[in-house]
Amino acid sequence: MGKIVLWIVVGFVALLALRLVNVAKLRARRQRERAAPKAVEAMVRCRHCGVFVPRAEASADGDGYRCADPRCVVGGARPP
Repeated sequence: MGKIVLWIVVGFVALLALRLVNVAKLRARRQRERAAPKAVEAMVRCRHCGVFVPRAEASADGDGYRCADPRCVVGGARPP
């Protein structure tokens, strides 16, 4: 009976150690994410529907940009 209790205690200690290692890794990862500057992407306005989209997702359309939405009205009125 004593050996069973000993193995149960050893198992719980091992699981606790693994949990502590995981928590330490998570904290380190969060600190790295906070320290790293986030890239800010310029937003442009679709000249047809007026929706703001990231410049990387927009396509140049003559004198402005166009969103990638297929439902965007090509010949519609320009937003104010």
